[in-house]
Amino acid sequence: MAEPSPSVVWRAQQGDKAALVELVTSQQSYLYSIALGVVGNPADAADVTQDAAIRLLRSLSTYRGETRFTTWLYRLVVNLALDHLRRRGHRETSLDQEPGEGYYEVEDTDPLVDPLVHLDRQETAARVRSALARLPAVQRAALTMYYFDDMPYEEIARALGLPLNTLKSHLRRARQRMAQLLDEREVAWTVAT
Repeated sequence: MAEPSPSVVWRAQQGDKAALVELVTSQQSYLYSIALGVVGNPADAADVTQDAAIRLLRSLSTYRGETRFTTWLYRLVVNLALDHLRRRGHRETSLDQEPGEGYYEVEDTDPLVDPLVHLDRQETAARVRSALARLPAVQRAALTMYYFDDMPYEEIARALGLPLNTLKSHLRRARQRMAQLLDEREVAWTVAT
């Protein structure tokens, strides 16, 4: 995600309506991707994204520039997403859920992709999504930030409000659990076919 220019952030903090619109629209897909990574459901992610945009407008004055703007924003969205999960009783996605149910699917439009490779990628992605959905929300968020957003440990720790060593423990446990879940799914999938 591209970092907004400091001048746009500053102008938005000063109440410049054009800068506010530019800031929110430029960060909208980022907000959604963070929310989706934590809550795992497009409808819930859309709700969290809307709440995050409103919260961004209300709390923009609290941003002091001590971290990157996107790190500050990440923490805001993750906190809202975690609150959303708590309010909803933290519904977990079922392993029986079909790919595409409750997830945003990105279609591969490359005509040179072998259909069997494409199918294998879809099946692998579905197994990874299912395993990821079984992790606790903090571990899911940490893995998403590390592997999908390429954030360094320090930024993830700041975004989640965790000490660095606690974050590393969450990531280690999440990796171990993912390996276990994917191995279980692989065995079950192989037996079923």
